[in-house]
Amino acid sequence: MILKQGEAKAKALREEILAIASREAESELQKERQRQSDLVKMKMTEKDQQAKQRTLIKKKALIDRVFNKISDSLMNLDDEDYKKLIVGLIGADKIVGDEALMVSKADYARYIKLFSSGKAVEGQYVLDKMSALLKKDGCQLRLSPNPAPITGGFIISGKHFDIDHSFETLIKSLKEEHEAEIAQMLFGGE
Repeated sequence: MILKQGEAKAKALREEILAIASREAESELQKERQRQSDLVKMKMTEKDQQAKQRTLIKKKALIDRVFNKISDSLMNLDDEDYKKLIVGLIGADKIVGDEALMVSKADYARYIKLFSSGKAVEGQYVLDKMSALLKKDGCQLRLSPNPAPITGGFIISGKHFDIDHSFETLIKSLKEEHEAEIAQMLFGGE
């Protein structure tokens, strides 16, 4: 009888230990499943962020190509359109009229051809044709013999100020002002 009672107690104890172990194993298994699920979600989010980052880089590259095309178009304007652009930019500025224009070495001959009758004073070509187009009294703009470190456009150099109308600066300004609008046109709601 003692043996039967001992066996019954041992069996009950074994079943209790097995039940506890089973619950603990199930709890650990649930925790591990949750960790794995969280890890999968984290990896999926990480991959999604990487994909969005790659897409954003490609979109920015496309926008940069748009602005590069604008730059190319400016560099390849015919003489008449180029004249209108330059005179329009200077006409919008409040200048004294005795400033010098600094241009790239590549554009120097073009400015002489378009904006000067060839008269030089103290080593600087007088931009008399430009002054006539600007229709500003007393305007005596000159072409600086020193080239500007730009690829296109010009820099107005005065006694008290400089105005940067280089194509690089103009395009950078346009990009800052209109990049979001261009992105909306190119990519819609993306």
